[in-house]
Amino acid sequence: MNDQYTSSESSVCSCTAPLILILGAWLLVNLVQLLSLIQETKAVNATTVNAQDAMRRYTLVSNKLESVAKDLINLSRTNSEAKEIVTQFNIQMNSPGATSAIPAKK
Repeated sequence: MNDQYTSSESSVCSCTAPLILILGAWLLVNLVQLLSLIQETKAVNATTVNAQDAMRRYTLVSNKLESVAKDLINLSRTNSEAKEIVTQFNIQMNSPGATSAIPAKK
């Protein structure tokens, strides 16, 4: 009778070992995928922060450039050197709400 229980226990162990190995491998693959997703999320967040910083810098530079261009255009009315710079670089100010278009060079 003792042999009967040993044989039964042996068949249970031989069936569960592959299942445990498969389950362990599946858990390991899912863990690796989870860690990869966490790293990708961190990278996306860092890229978003960098893009927001770049947009703030762009806005700051654009506003300063617009201010300098306005001052140069106003100065060009009375100063010949300023007028020469405005003419040479084709500096123009669009009216608010107008679309900006780069004129074609001849």
